[in-house]
Parts: sequence; structure tokens; C-alpha cells
Amino acid sequence: MRSINILAGGPRENLPKNFSDFLHSDSDWIGVDAGAFYLLTHGVEHITAIGDFDSLTASELAFVKSKVDPKNFFQAKPEKDYTDTELSLLWVEKHFDLSKYDAINLFAMTGQRLDHELNNLLNLFEAQYTNILRRIKFYDLTNIVEFFAAGNYLLSNKFHKKYLGLITLNDISHFSIKGAKYELSDFSSKIARAFASNEFLSDAEVEISFETGNVIAIYS
Repeated sequence: MRSINILAGGPRENLPKNFSDFLHSDSDWIGVDAGAFYLLTHGVEHITAIGDFDSLTASELAFVKSKVDPKNFFQAKPEKDYTDTELSLLWVEKHFDLSKYDAINLFAMTGQRLDHELNNLLNLFEAQYTNILRRIKFYDLTNIVEFFAAGNYLLSNKFHKKYLGLITLNDISHFSIKGAKYELSDFSSKIARAFASNEFLSDAEVEISFETGNVIAIYS
């Protein structure tokens, strides 16, 4: 199946080393703000462009408008209720047939303003993103991030990383980790907690389970 790839306006030096593989994959692309200009100037055609575009010059914005089908271009006002990233995810839910896609990959979401990073990471647990939460992955130079609602999951080392960090959020209850170097049993807390620097043991899967709350998994 195909993926939906979303490129934001974060620092390009923080993109994953294999980002060119994503650029040349059979995927649908959304350029968020300056991400749209980057995609169009790096050979990606037929994109969707979304944002207030306040980081582009007038000539850069004119270039984006000239290259993007008007039905796939949305310019928001700078003063708005949602960030540009959130607008792109709402666009995905409204305009894409999600049964045709197995992943929503987000790039250039980290490595600059910390408030933007936290917004991008934490606001995904809002109710409007419930249907797409498990499809979403963040990629940067050293990390890949996945998001989980309550349930039971098996995490494999599919990204070939050494460490697995698990962040619990939103009144977590009965959270357990099995099969990692450091296991955890039946943890509950009303405040967020980071369980960092865990390690995969060879190719074994790590099992996580919890009854309420949310978890962010960081492969690094």
C-alpha cells in the first residue's frame, strides 16, 4: 500500500539520511508551509500545499501557487485555531481515502522550536485524530516516533535502532513492558512519565499493554 508523506518547515539538516528514498517513493505528498517549496524544488510533483506560508517570500509563494493544482492548495490566515501541521492532518482525514494507505509519515517536525515540537507530538492525541493515530510516524535524523492509544501491541525493531523510549501520557493505567532489556509491570500514573534508554534484545519483539492513557514510542 502507499503512504501519505507530510513535509513541514523544520530544519533540513534534521531530515533522516534516507529522506531521498521517501522523495522518490510512490507516495502522496503534502507540503506544509516551506515544505511545499522544498518538495517542488526537489522534483516532487502533484503535491498538496497547506499553511499560512509566512516563512516563504512573495516570489517563493507565487512559485508554489503556479505549480500546485488550485484544488490542492489551501492558504490559512496566520491567526488560526490550528497549526499548519494540524491543518495538514485534518486535510488528510477529509480528502484521502485512508483505506488505500498504510502509513502517514511526517518529516521536519522536530529540531527547531521546542513549543512546536511538543505541539506536534502531544496534540495528536486530540479526538479528531483518533482514526489516523496508529498510521502516523515522525521521522528525523536520529529518531522515529509512533503513537498508541490504549491496547496491546508488539513492537519489533523494524527501524533497526538500538534504543526504545516509551513516554506515558494522559492518566496511564496498568502499563507493562515485556521483552525489552528493562521490563515494567502494571504501572499507573496521573502524570506523564518517560521510560528512556530501553533496548531491543536481538530480534525479539517488545510487548506493551495499557488500559487507559496514551503512549509515545521513540526508536533511536
